[in-house]
Amino acid sequence: DCAWGKDENDFELVLSGASTIDAGVYVYIDGGECGGVVDAMEDQLAAGVSTLTYSGRTWHGMLANKILEPDKGKDYLTVSGSASSVIGSLISRVGLDGVFDAVDSPTAGAQTIKSYRFDRYTDCYTGLRKMCAANGLKLRLAYASGRVNIWAEPVAHYGDSIDSDLIDFDATRTWRKPNHLIGLGGGEGAARAVCHWYADGKGAVSQSQTLFGLEERTAVYDYNNASDEELRVETRKKLEELQGQGSVSVDVRGGLEMDVGDTVSGRDNSTGTEVAARIVKKIASADDGGITVDYE
Repeated sequence: DCAWGKDENDFELVLSGASTIDAGVYVYIDGGECGGVVDAMEDQLAAGVSTLTYSGRTWHGMLANKILEPDKGKDYLTVSGSASSVIGSLISRVGLDGVFDAVDSPTAGAQTIKSYRFDRYTDCYTGLRKMCAANGLKLRLAYASGRVNIWAEPVAHYGDSIDSDLIDFDATRTWRKPNHLIGLGGGEGAARAVCHWYADGKGAVSQSQTLFGLEERTAVYDYNNASDEELRVETRKKLEELQGQGSVSVDVRGGLEMDVGDTVSGRDNSTGTEVAARIVKKIASADDGGITVDYE
């Protein structure tokens, strides 16, 4: 049972009988994204039968256990260039070049990363995914010939190509989200850093207020110890995140194969509601009967 994406990024392997696996061994499906390194084992003995449950980090979890730090004397880590060279330099930066090979997309060829600035001290997996998303790409991994290939390729959008009868969704629309965010940074009392950001009726964020009275919804963003500039940047980013119109969950039937980062859309013709959801997590379970995959 293997999961990767927004959280978990780990696996479990259950064996019955006397078979044993050593710590640090790779478990994987050759040529696919399922796999990782064994970190722990649970031994359960019942009625003379031993069941061993091995667990560990997926390839994604290995990346999530590494932190991207800015260079000494720099506030942020910034990259640009071909996707394979950028990803390769980041893999080497966190000391995982003995496990991963950065390559061009097997199906889409070479891709480009425009200038991208990472969040301070983000984990490598989150940073790589956000970097790819900012460039219309998704991160892919596959084990092959003793190495884990890692690359970026364009995000896929599934909508018109899918029979609408295969898509169920539950959508909640919220028209008025917080539109005035007060950021609180470093300092004490009257000396504490403060900034104000506002969203207008269309969700555009600036430092000019356009909504007042009942239409104004104010919240506080506590970002303690942040510098003035970092507080401005992060408070604006937080308010932009809050401008989504609601929440959407989508269920796709029919065996469609998607990746973390892809999007799927659907429409309720009776109300005219259209929704789009991004795949943020993939869960694969394998047994003697084959592999089943669920998406969040």
